[in-house]
Amino acid sequence: MQTEHATIALADGRAAEVLTYGPADGLPLVTHHGTPGGGLVSYQPTIDTEMARGCEPSSSARPGYGQSAPHPGRRVADVAADVAEILDALDVETFITWGRSGGGPHALACAALLPGRCLAAASIAGVAPGTPTAWTGWPAWDRKTWRSSAPPNAGRPS
Repeated sequence: MQTEHATIALADGRAAEVLTYGPADGLPLVTHHGTPGGGLVSYQPTIDTEMARGCEPSSSARPGYGQSAPHPGRRVADVAADVAEILDALDVETFITWGRSGGGPHALACAALLPGRCLAAASIAGVAPGTPTAWTGWPAWDRKTWRSSAPPNAGRPS
């Protein structure tokens, strides 16, 4: 298995930390880590299964995680532009995606905002905005991300 670690410069000056796994001729698969998980921590059995099914898995650390620069005021939907830039840098046109837990909404944002480019998406045990008490114990920076992405009538974390 070929693994490549890179830092990709985004158009707004931020850096995105990216990890890709071979083979280079596989179907590009973008994975989105959970919250508050670290973006580039991989689970080898999952990687092996994805590659056995012909995929070329990749993941990036969301803004503020790992070596990816923070993006103040970021909304979940902003992930689509970041993913598009990362894929452009990797010379990838179309892809499939999945996210687990807090990464689920990020995968769905890619599907909604990159039509034609994102061929399929899955949210595995994905989270949704909840009541204000649902956010007790979450780090302040994470609460702010979800507050900004919640629909107007949803409970919002403080």
